[in-house]
Amino acid sequence: MYIEDKGIVLKCVKYDDKSFIAHLFTAKCGHLSVIVSGGRSKRSSTHARLFAPLSFVTFQCDLKPKASLQRIKEAHALFVLHDIPFDPVKRSVAMLLAEFMVHALREETENADLYTYIEHSFRWLDIADAGFANFHLVFLVKMAKFIGIAPNIDAYEEWFLFDLTRGGFVEHGISATTMMDSCDAALLYQLHLANYESMESIAMSRQDRARMVDYLATYYAIHLPKFPALQSLEILQQLFD
Repeated sequence: MYIEDKGIVLKCVKYDDKSFIAHLFTAKCGHLSVIVSGGRSKRSSTHARLFAPLSFVTFQCDLKPKASLQRIKEAHALFVLHDIPFDPVKRSVAMLLAEFMVHALREETENADLYTYIEHSFRWLDIADAGFANFHLVFLVKMAKFIGIAPNIDAYEEWFLFDLTRGGFVEHGISATTMMDSCDAALLYQLHLANYESMESIAMSRQDRARMVDYLATYYAIHLPKFPALQSLEILQQLFD
C-alpha cells in the first residue's frame, strides 16, 4: 500500500554502507521503522541529513503491514528546527524527550492526536525565547495521557502523596522508592494542569526538576513494559547543575 505521511525522526542506526534504519513516529502509522536505501549518496532523494534525530519529514512509502522494516521512496523536510539544534539546553531537553519517545512509542499505532501534540510541542520549544525550564516535565506528563498511562488526579488533596505504582494520589504510603512526598505530588498536580504558556508560573528549583524527571522516568518504567534506564537523563541533569 503506497502512502504519504509525515513524522518525527527519533533515532537512526547504520544498516550497511549505503543505507540506514530510522525510527519515526508518524501521523498516520504511529511508530514506523524504515530502511532508507541509498541515503548516504549525495544525489539520493532520501539523504541521511533529512533523517537526523528530531528532524520532521514528509515521506512516501510502500507500506507492507507485515514487514518489520518499511522502505522509504522519497522524503523531504517538513520544516526546519532553527534553535533546538544549536542551543545546548534545548538540544539536551529534546534528546531526552526523543529517548523517552523511542521506548514509550515503540508499540504505538496510529495516533494522529499524539503526533499533532509532538509537532506542536517541538515547534513551540524551537521559537521560545525564555520560560521553557519546565517544558520537558509538562511534555512528559501530557504525553502519558495520549498513550493511556495518565496519572489519576481526581483524588488530589493538599498534603496527599502520589503513588507511582498505582498512578494516583493517596493519603498514606509505604514504599519510599515509588512514593512522591506531598510537595512533589503537588508539583505533579500543577504540571498536569499547566500548558506551555502557563508553566513558567510553577515555582521549581533545579533540584525540584531533577527529582521530577527521575520520578517520571520511574513512572514510565513501571507502566510500560521493557522501558529502560535512560542514557540521556544523567547528561541533562549535569547540564542543569
